[in-house]
Amino acid sequence: MIKKENILESARKVLTEQGINKLSLRKIAAETGCAAPSIYYYFKNKQEIVAGLWEEVAPSLAQSLASSQDKHHAYSEFWLARPDDFRLFVTNAEYFPFVAKTDAYQALKSQLGSSLHQLNGQLMEQIFTQGH
Repeated sequence: MIKKENILESARKVLTEQGINKLSLRKIAAETGCAAPSIYYYFKNKQEIVAGLWEEVAPSLAQSLASSQDKHHAYSEFWLARPDDFRLFVTNAEYFPFVAKTDAYQALKSQLGSSLHQLNGQLMEQIFTQGH
């Protein structure tokens, strides 16, 4: 029987090897070794899978922020080291609404407040124009 963790691991592998635009339930199922409908037991769609991936990354981000005096700098450094994840979780219009609904994102939003949007804008400029 497949597990939620196996699906998320397979989704991460498909993303790493083929990119955001190639992510599909069919490819995730093939990588997991199950039929695509089996995934629906855990996730309604690929957007929920991406939100699940976010929930795996979010604790590392929270730890970076907690251990830093300068939370803005820690936030920026975290994403500059993971530009593909930033593109997936923060700037992708298809997936961000699902990420934004998670408890982890809401906690991040309350921790950084209104500066979160400014930081994301600065990061977008850095990542998209400077080739990070």
